[in-house]
Amino acid sequence: MTKKYIDPFSKPTTDLMIRFDAATISKDYETLSTLIDEAIELIATESTASQARLYYSLATTYSDFAKFKGLSKEESYKKQLYYFRKSLELINAKENQKGEYRPYILGFKPMLLTNYANALDNCGRKIAAIEQYKEALQILPQFGMALGNLGRVYTDYGMLEYDPGHSDYFHFHAYTLMDAATVSSDPNTHEDAKKRFEKVLQCYDEEYIDKLFEVLPDIPDYTYDDPTEHAYRKWALDNNLFLNTLNDLPDLNLRFAADVIQLPSITADVGSKPIFHGMFNQIKQEYIYARYLYYSSLDVPDVPHYADKETYLLNLTDYPQYSIRIENLKTSYKTLYSLFDKLAYCINSYFDLGIKERDVSFNSIWKHTHGYGKNKYDNKNDLNPHKNYALSSLYWICKDFFEKFETSPNPNLQRFRDLRHAMEHRYLKVTWMKATDGKYIGDDGLAVYVSESELYTLTMQLMHIVREAIICLTLAISIEEKIRKQKKDPIFKTVSIQIDGYDDEWKV
Repeated sequence: MTKKYIDPFSKPTTDLMIRFDAATISKDYETLSTLIDEAIELIATESTASQARLYYSLATTYSDFAKFKGLSKEESYKKQLYYFRKSLELINAKENQKGEYRPYILGFKPMLLTNYANALDNCGRKIAAIEQYKEALQILPQFGMALGNLGRVYTDYGMLEYDPGHSDYFHFHAYTLMDAATVSSDPNTHEDAKKRFEKVLQCYDEEYIDKLFEVLPDIPDYTYDDPTEHAYRKWALDNNLFLNTLNDLPDLNLRFAADVIQLPSITADVGSKPIFHGMFNQIKQEYIYARYLYYSSLDVPDVPHYADKETYLLNLTDYPQYSIRIENLKTSYKTLYSLFDKLAYCINSYFDLGIKERDVSFNSIWKHTHGYGKNKYDNKNDLNPHKNYALSSLYWICKDFFEKFETSPNPNLQRFRDLRHAMEHRYLKVTWMKATDGKYIGDDGLAVYVSESELYTLTMQLMHIVREAIICLTLAISIEEKIRKQKKDPIFKTVSIQIDGYDDEWKV
């Protein structure tokens, strides 16, 4: 018997999407303005699947429509990111995972993920964009738009990467992916996009490409004798959680399962200490600790931890979770969130922003400089993403977590903040049961409630974002070092000083 599939997208939203496409192609901005108003009004009456498609149309429209509306590039990016994220949230809702909807949902998601990734890339968040392109290709491996754009982002990443060996890996995959996109038979791969990919491919020197294909394809994989260590490293590698730029490649080779990233060489006055490398050591170590706490919390033991035994607690009616395991998960979240301000402390010191120590936060480094305008601190520097492209990712991460809720491009901003504030200052209760219509069973009116599954999801998202911020800090400092070197007097001489590594045997 042939299975009958059901289209979850309503006819009004399908018709409206067609009208959006036609008006966009003809650049009929007056009609687009009317359609935006229609879509916003229609959202309230539609199913979650149809809402997702309406939000998608709004996001893609704002990428072209912003100039007509008089929006700045920044405001346009905010609109796009917000609408794409709402679309993803809704299309991933439980009710849209039914088997009868599957071909329609899977047909829609690669386009959504790819266009969302394009928006992330446009505002500088290349690592976040890579994650979305790869998810689109997991659904539709031959989707040419995702193949080519992922390759194009790898080209940019390879140019930002200051390690020559790592850079070669990125360019190898960039060339391979864009070449596959140019010959893709996927009907959704536009011909003008293929021409853009071909143009990028022509920038590669033929001799360099021959060298890459001769050396890189056969990468030896590592093995670990300890099965516990192997399982941990495989998990972190598969989830793209290593502080290693190569963990952003599609090749999940255990050779890349190590936190090898470090700050580049930094020019300093004679006699000064390597303060920024020491600061970065601590940032790395706290991230690694948070990652391990998360991993350890995934293992649900058959019996309670011995530290949890004979601890007298009351059995309440709201299905609370109390255990060392849950506290590990909460500590992972808190540690990750705290790293934002520690990264800001490093940025303030390295870029000499002049913000007083008590005022330094991941928000204040942008709040005082705005990333673009005049610094409020006299005779000090400014953070400018236009001059240092790696700063763009950090700037837009700040928008996601520290912008005012009503103007943030992150629809989950308030939830992230509420959980962190409750953990640190108030009263968070982790429950067995998920919320129904936003309400938790037995809500006592005092606690902030979160289900275990939601806390895992948000902590993993936070871990990816903090990882991205750490990597982009190293890239930003690398770019800044090149800028400073160009400004130096030609007669200025430097002497290289080698700093030894910290042996594993000392980590006890």
